[in-house]
Amino acid sequence: MTANLQRILFIELLGGIGDLIIALPAIQAVKRSHPQAILTVLTLAPGGELLLTDPFCDRILYAASGQARSTVDTLLSQAQFDLIISDTNYEGIDQIIRSSSAAQTLTNLWQNPPADQRVGERFLEILLHENLIQPEAILPPVLHLTDEEKQEVQLTFSQAPSPRIFLYTDAGMQIKRWSMDKWVQLGKALQEKLGARLVLPIGHNYDEVLEIASQIGGDVQILSRRSLRQLAAAFTQADLVIAPDTGPARIAAALNVPTITLFGPTWQGRYGQPAPHLNLQGYPACSERNIANFTVQSCWYSGVCPLADWQTCVDDISVEQVMTATSSIFKRSIRRAAAWRQVG
Repeated sequence: MTANLQRILFIELLGGIGDLIIALPAIQAVKRSHPQAILTVLTLAPGGELLLTDPFCDRILYAASGQARSTVDTLLSQAQFDLIISDTNYEGIDQIIRSSSAAQTLTNLWQNPPADQRVGERFLEILLHENLIQPEAILPPVLHLTDEEKQEVQLTFSQAPSPRIFLYTDAGMQIKRWSMDKWVQLGKALQEKLGARLVLPIGHNYDEVLEIASQIGGDVQILSRRSLRQLAAAFTQADLVIAPDTGPARIAAALNVPTITLFGPTWQGRYGQPAPHLNLQGYPACSERNIANFTVQSCWYSGVCPLADWQTCVDDISVEQVMTATSSIFKRSIRRAAAWRQVG
């Protein structure tokens, strides 16, 4: 493995909160493998705030929206690094990195991933192949919150024996959204069959959350919109988070909270959450899906499925499928609890 590295830069500027969480195991593995090095992470707001108390990140820098290339150019003209790793190639950022004074660079963590290899696992495989991390440094991603953040959010939730299930209904793009009707049906089924206490966080969809909560009725708690770190702290109080393929779903998983993620245009074999989390794929046989590059699909920016009566293939996922996945997760939780009691 490469030794004597003192200054490492990891560039993650793909734009999504989920992209940062996908890269997090690689970021943390690099620092574990080179504990003597100062690790700088260049990323975007607001995702970078999730790393502010991460013991594996020595310095967090931000690129302004729309200024990724100029930020990289300025940083590399002002600071020297022994190693630069990047998952970002647009706007010629990879060329800037390779022409820098860094002794070693790795500018493409996306090299030829198989259809059913998760992107985060591909990152780690390439870093191993390049002898930049140690095998024992590879661990699941961990988001680090302060004790104060965890304690503060505990006051928001009452203690109850019923499972607390978060339904995160928002998605940054229309094409990733599950229909309101299905969220309502799911909420009612979770209440009826599990006696669940439901929490609906507000994202960019204030009116939608209020309407879903109203139609579900019963024990539904609406969580006001908050910062990413505050949302992450709230997730620590969940027994399960159900969400579309979005950054918040990945935040929950990185906090070791069980998740069920609903996939539509993106392929769960490449972007799904690792076990024991569960991923449900809408319309797996879609002929328009481009596993290698979902952004070229006609539905991606239009937000409309060109093949079916539904607006997005996420709607191909039924409430019954989500309920079956929910039952599976809670059965595993019960078995784990029983095993721990026997050990004790």
